[in-house]
Amino acid sequence: MQNMVDALWVAVSGALVFFMQPGFQMVESGLTREKNSINVAIKNLTDIGISLFIYWLIGFALMFGKSAGGILGFTNFIPGAMGNVDFNLCNFLFFQAMFCSTSATIVSGAVAERMKYSSYILSTLLISAVIYPVFGHWAWGGIQPSFVSDGQGWLYKIGFVDFAG
Repeated sequence: MQNMVDALWVAVSGALVFFMQPGFQMVESGLTREKNSINVAIKNLTDIGISLFIYWLIGFALMFGKSAGGILGFTNFIPGAMGNVDFNLCNFLFFQAMFCSTSATIVSGAVAERMKYSSYILSTLLISAVIYPVFGHWAWGGIQPSFVSDGQGWLYKIGFVDFAG
């Protein structure tokens, strides 16, 4: 019973993080000129799709895979794709993917009205595939649940503690 309550809490928390997406979209639309509000909305929708797919494809493995010298992970690519679906792993992946997507959306607000759409898509790819997962591995690579891996990032090993995420 306790495991199901924990899993429900992680899922609800992931959903709450997901709702940051429309919140950021509304803030960004309100802070840009009216003619760019649709552009901001499309960028935020694109963020969700691209970041979730890329994070599932490679980001999760780089962040929480078995560590290669504390630099990045190299296992768990495309979790669940081979038919062996682990509920706890999928729940944890969902929770982490929501934060990856939100990190890309934060950049969306910073570059609103200042960047071409195609360039922004490339930045979302870079954030979702490299920046967020690699730094995440360095900082949080040793604190993930044991069902993911036993990897430890180099920042974690030297005592770095991130209290804010």
